[in-house]
Amino acid sequence: MKAKTKKFDAVAESRKWKKAVAKETDGMTPEETIAFFDRAAVRQRFEAALHRAEQSDKARPRKAKK
Repeated sequence: MKAKTKKFDAVAESRKWKKAVAKETDGMTPEETIAFFDRAAVRQRFEAALHRAEQSDKARPRKAKK
């Protein structure tokens, strides 16, 4: 049986993300840390909404202009 080579290592990416976030939030007060993650969550929801809107625009047939 031939061994498969991973193209994406989720564990390594997760560790990189955790390290980057820890570096960015180092020295923040608990309130600042909460605000940091709230900001990230709001941005993620906004980008997801934009993506859904773009997808629905592509799926919707355009009306011909007269």
